[in-house]
Amino acid sequence: MAVADTPEDKREKALEKQVRNNSERRSQERKRNVFNGTQGKLTINYTIDGYHLHGFNDENGRIADALDGGYEFVAPEEVGGVKENVVSRNTDLGDKVRWLVGRTADGGPLYCYLMKIKQEWYEEDQAALQAKNNLIDDAIRKGKNTKDGSSAEGFYTPHEGIKYTN
Repeated sequence: MAVADTPEDKREKALEKQVRNNSERRSQERKRNVFNGTQGKLTINYTIDGYHLHGFNDENGRIADALDGGYEFVAPEEVGGVKENVVSRNTDLGDKVRWLVGRTADGGPLYCYLMKIKQEWYEEDQAALQAKNNLIDDAIRKGKNTKDGSSAEGFYTPHEGIKYTN
């Protein structure tokens, strides 16, 4: 013969059911962001076909350098409009997507602007950077720790030399 639940058992089962229902409802309502440092705060979750997107802080001439390098500002319409974390009151800037990311040295707002460059140009730039890195790697492998690999004078080299294996 089955034993009837005590009032304590009934309360415990009801509490377990409520916790389970709350957990299921929360998981259906929204996806929880992981807050453990594995996801960047300024990760760009947008794509524009044929372009590479990058965020540039408006400091130390980075925006001007980006424009000189072929980057263009991204308009809100290109990425589906403005989101909650994007400054939507861009009356002074018109059609540029930006985020408030901090303060400037004088205490004013520091913005990060979303910019784009043709994917082809981005890949060319990355290939040039890799070629430069390959020269440095080759110099290290030869024991010549300079940019051009001509000499190791003035650099520390262990008595047993430098050994590199893949």
